[in-house]
Amino acid sequence: MSMRGKWNGRRWPAFLRLLLLAAVLFSYAMFQGGFVSWFLFYSFLPFGLYALVVAMYPLRRAVVSRTVPARRYHAGESIPVTTRIELPWPIPLAALVVSGEEPRQGGAMLAWPFRRRLSCTWSLSLPRGRHQLESVRLEASDVFGWVNKAESFPSPCTVIVYPRYLEWTTEIVREWFAQGKAARPLAYRRDMAVAAGVREYVTGDKMSWVHWKASARRQELMTKEFDEQRNDDWIVVLDGAASPWFEELVTLAASVSKTLMDEGVPVGLLVAGKERSFLAPRRHDGQWQSILLRLAEVNAGGEELLARVLAEETNWRTAAGCIVVTSILSMPLVEQLRAMASKRHIVLYVVSGEWGDEQRNWADGLRRSGVYVSRIDPQALHIVRQGGGDG
Repeated sequence: MSMRGKWNGRRWPAFLRLLLLAAVLFSYAMFQGGFVSWFLFYSFLPFGLYALVVAMYPLRRAVVSRTVPARRYHAGESIPVTTRIELPWPIPLAALVVSGEEPRQGGAMLAWPFRRRLSCTWSLSLPRGRHQLESVRLEASDVFGWVNKAESFPSPCTVIVYPRYLEWTTEIVREWFAQGKAARPLAYRRDMAVAAGVREYVTGDKMSWVHWKASARRQELMTKEFDEQRNDDWIVVLDGAASPWFEELVTLAASVSKTLMDEGVPVGLLVAGKERSFLAPRRHDGQWQSILLRLAEVNAGGEELLARVLAEETNWRTAAGCIVVTSILSMPLVEQLRAMASKRHIVLYVVSGEWGDEQRNWADGLRRSGVYVSRIDPQALHIVRQGGGDG
């Protein structure tokens, strides 16, 4: 650290300023004389000596650690942060401020802590995402604030804030198939009588689907494709385009995923964001955690059209159904969903504050094609459950 870095805003070390103030008061008492001048000098001495001790206090030798209880946190929840401090000397600092250096990380103030080992806890409220807490800042001062010492201590800690989700009932799932061509039961069995072709193996395919002869010829794993394959796998598709309601879209994607998994349906996730990502359908207990983690880290801003993503994506072609969550209903998307509706269940949720005549006409046409279409007001997704522990 440079000498300039050790000086304060006036470029004078704190103890030199204190000595200068003491010299001025002493000179005033010597030349002025009388009770008042000497009273001022002697009254200053205890506070000045204490401030001098604070100025010379080796705060940089403190040992600081920060911990966050290991549990699942959802957006909007209070996150307790506990900081433990071991000071070099047990002197009564008038005030010791403990805080995180990054914005919105809160802090706490300890008054007259006359111990070496201290502990304090405060609450954070972080948005959805992965947050890296890097360092903790300690600031000590004397009674009148003549001396302020601050030091930063590296204390890395990672906090993952998961999206919130709605608690839906099973009747909502049944409603998806209550109208038009979609009014047919869920197919929970695979019809694998006829293999129509082969394709490249993707994560999630069963080994029983592998076409060993084709794999030997091409020197890579190939999977059988079946005519009219019907299974119980569902894919939740999240539109990652920039939107003022992107957080509501993430909440809705988490909600429908949770609802399907509570019904015992294998659920996968396709995110069409800045980077296209796919999570293969699973039924095991860890799938919900994987979906939450993927949704916690997704960012808006994808420039690729959702209709193009749906047309090009091949990982989920064997799925029985698809739930599309978007905030923009466009003609290319409508045409793509119509083409998909003849082969699988399609559910479309549009989170939008406005619904014009053109969008209504498109939605009516999709319903006649067998697509379940619903517009959701963004305000309806603000009052949501925040996760409730590990549920």
